[in-house]
Order: sequence, then structure tokens, then C-alpha cells
Amino acid sequence: MSNTYGGWNPVDPYRRQDPEPRRAQDVNPHGQQEPANDPYGQDQQPRDPQPFDPYGPRDPYGRPANPYGRPDYQPQQQPEQRDPQPGVWGQFQGRPQPARAPQPQRPAPGDPQQHRTQTVQPELPRYSAVSGAEHRPEADGPPTVGSAWRWGWSAFGASWGSWVLMSLLLGLAQLAVILAFSPSTVDGVLNAADPAAVDAAQAAGQTVAAKGLAAAGTAVCFLLQALLYSGALAATRTRKVRLRDFFALRGFGGLLAYAVLTGMLGFVGVSVPVFGWVAQVVVTLLLLPVPFLLLKGVGFGTAVARGVRLVLSHVGTALAVFGIFAGLALASAITCGIGLVVVAPAMLLVGAYLVQRWTGEPVHG
Repeated sequence: MSNTYGGWNPVDPYRRQDPEPRRAQDVNPHGQQEPANDPYGQDQQPRDPQPFDPYGPRDPYGRPANPYGRPDYQPQQQPEQRDPQPGVWGQFQGRPQPARAPQPQRPAPGDPQQHRTQTVQPELPRYSAVSGAEHRPEADGPPTVGSAWRWGWSAFGASWGSWVLMSLLLGLAQLAVILAFSPSTVDGVLNAADPAAVDAAQAAGQTVAAKGLAAAGTAVCFLLQALLYSGALAATRTRKVRLRDFFALRGFGGLLAYAVLTGMLGFVGVSVPVFGWVAQVVVTLLLLPVPFLLLKGVGFGTAVARGVRLVLSHVGTALAVFGIFAGLALASAITCGIGLVVVAPAMLLVGAYLVQRWTGEPVHG
């Protein structure tokens, strides 16, 4: 049998013995051991430097470690493939605009990445600010009757149940106080069929004692109405009010002094038929912001002086609001005063809005 090896000494890939031990000994007669070969084709001795491999390092089986290309290779995007407004989807862009060439970023000196392919960073989308998003009509410009009117009815609608309930209860309580502090009026109503009894009741009501008692009833009615003032002031902070907000009476001493003042005005109004009535209307108009200032913790004297200055500084607005309230109060007489259940809290809300804005404090919209 002829030799089929042809000078090639095969090596067992499973690290077993050579096919011909004797032939292996003849090849190396001096017993020198040859360097072992790595079964995966990598020798232990240093070899000549290999040419540059565009696919990077390879694994022991000869496959590239990164089969998808070089780790630092990033394909450059063509200009026609760029999105003119990245991040905006589903919007009509109108006439296509030519894409602008991106400005390449220059690497810093000594940067190891300066020889790599530079990537193009897309520009972030720029959105124009929505007009009127940051501004609210309640905070811009001086307060007007229209803005106060809109806010007052809006705040009333936000908590209309609480307002109607408190107005109805306080209205019934004020009616009971008036009847209790005006016995001559009760006698005239009960004896309406007897003309002599009616004349006697009217004569009794003209005495100083009867007028003083009626003035005291007016003061008590204001203290009851102060609960609605407190709810209106609370609405400027939260817009929606709860029942406990009506009973947060701050500065009760100042409110008591203002109640005495309203009682005195009522006494002058019934004592002097024409002049007293005009004086009562003028003083009530000038002191329109005083109850709200008292509920904010301002002293009585300071609240009176400050309230008069506020009204004189905005006399046109104050006259308009006072006239609207007087007209609505007269119109509610058609419904026997039931309309005041809605009109009174709405106008108090209008007044609270104006006082807050006049004093430079915010109002919850």
C-alpha cells in the first residue's frame, strides 16, 4: 500500500494520537518538540500583523464579532429623507420646504472620536405660544362692571344650592327680627280690618322708642347679613363655597361697630323723611367696601377710611353697581321679595370681586 499522506502530517482534531507514531518520530528524529497548534487555527507564537479587517474582531470560529458592520459605522442619512419638522405627526405641512443642510459639529482637539463618522442631530421642533393661554380676563386691566357681573353670576352658579339655602334661611330670620323689633307694624297687620286700630298702630310707630327699637332691629339684620358677606369673600378665594365658609366671621368687633352705624343710619332715615333717606343712601354707597375689609381683619377706623377712598377712586363703577342692585331689588318686589334670594347673593359676589380687585388681591376665576 502506497503512502497517501504526501508529506502532510495530519493532526487529530480531538487531540488523540497521530495516525502514524513512527512517521511522526522520523520527521522529528532528534526528539525536539514542535510547538503545539491551536485546533481553532490560532497559534501561540506571535504572527505577522494581519491586514485591516473592516468587520472588526472575530470570534474563535472566524466569524465577525459584529455581523452587521463596524461598531463605529453609522450610515449617513440622505437630505431628502430628513423630516423638516421632527416630532410633528399627522399635521398638514402645506407646501414642502427645502431641507436645510445640518451644521457639522466640530470635535474638540484630542477627541478620540474626531476621526469617526459624525452623526447628524435633528433639530428639535419649535412650537409657537398659544395666544391668551397665560392671561386671564380677571387679572388683566382695571376691573369693570361687566367683568364683575360675569364673575358674580358664575360664582353663584358654582354653588347655587348653598347660596339659595343660606339666603332663604337668613331672609326668614331677618323678617322675624323686623317683626320682633316693630310691634306697631305687627299690630297694624293683625288689625287691618279695623281703621281705628291701624291709626293707633301708626301713631305708636312714630314715637322715639319705636324708632330706636326699629334701628336696633336694623343692626341685628346686618349681623345676619354679614354671613353672606363672609361667603362672598370666601368665594373670591375658592369660587365654590361650603356652608362653613358663611360662618367664618373674622373681625367680629368691627362688624358689631358697623352694625351700630347702620342702625344709626336707619334711625336718621325714619326720623327725617327726605334728608335722612338721602344721607342713608350716600353713606351706604361710600361704605360699600367696609364689610369686606372688616372680614379681612382690618380695623374699623382703617376700614372706613380705606373704603371711602376706594369708592371715590372708582366712583363710576360703584355707582353703576349700586344702581343695578337697587333696580333688581325693586324688581324683586313683584315676587314679594322672593327674587332677593338670588339677587342679594349675586350682588354681594359682585361687590366682593370689586373690593378684591381694588385692593390688588387675586380673585379665583
